[in-house]
Amino acid sequence: MIKYDRLQAILSLLDEQGSVRVSDLSSQFGVTEETIRKDLDTLEERKELKRVRGGAFKPDNKDKEVPILLRETMYQQEKQIMADHCMSLIEDGDSIALDSSTTCLTIATFLAKTKLKLTIITNSLDIFNVLKGHQTINLIGIGGNFRAVSHSFVGANAQSDISRYLIDKSFISSSGLSFGIGPTDNSDVESMVRHQFMSQSNQTILVVDHTKFDFRTVHIISDFSQINTVITDQMPLNSEWISFFDRENIQLIY
Repeated sequence: MIKYDRLQAILSLLDEQGSVRVSDLSSQFGVTEETIRKDLDTLEERKELKRVRGGAFKPDNKDKEVPILLRETMYQQEKQIMADHCMSLIEDGDSIALDSSTTCLTIATFLAKTKLKLTIITNSLDIFNVLKGHQTINLIGIGGNFRAVSHSFVGANAQSDISRYLIDKSFISSSGLSFGIGPTDNSDVESMVRHQFMSQSNQTILVVDHTKFDFRTVHIISDFSQINTVITDQMPLNSEWISFFDRENIQLIY
């Protein structure tokens, strides 16, 4: 298949699926992953798609977040490290909130292998599906408006549902984390759900990989006063974060 035909085929797949992965395209078209990356670069230069690590997606005019099927393939090793740290904080009998991030989805896959007696509250359809058959987990799904890009339930009904519960520990992710502001999100509706989880919780554990530090997006989730612990995959590259968390009495685990 010549390059022109390959580019058109990629665009057709984007129209159908919303996102594509480099590895899948390489297998489908019988070319190297490097060739596919160059194809995606070409299409991004034409503003036909948005490149991310491992693939590309067609941004929605109203919702520009990376689709969850692509996010699941990004920073997998880092998510495993962070999920392992999170497990050390979860105790038998806890009530736990898990947001719709792929990091929390990784935590859910760890929890699925345990026999801990837990109550887990989530607005994520994928997390619900991972844990729905577990014998010792009391699983509570939060309702609301379905957000296809994240497979999550959001909106006023979701926030109202969450407000009915008292939560021991919330595990929350964010798109960015910056001094003087706090955690931020790409989505206004997800930021409000995350804020509601935090407000109902005795402890909030923010789980963010190293790329989220010193980066901010448009929607504020909360300030640092609501965060008890930050879990990441490696020591922050900016050493100022170490002293900042110490001053704010926020536990840092990496």
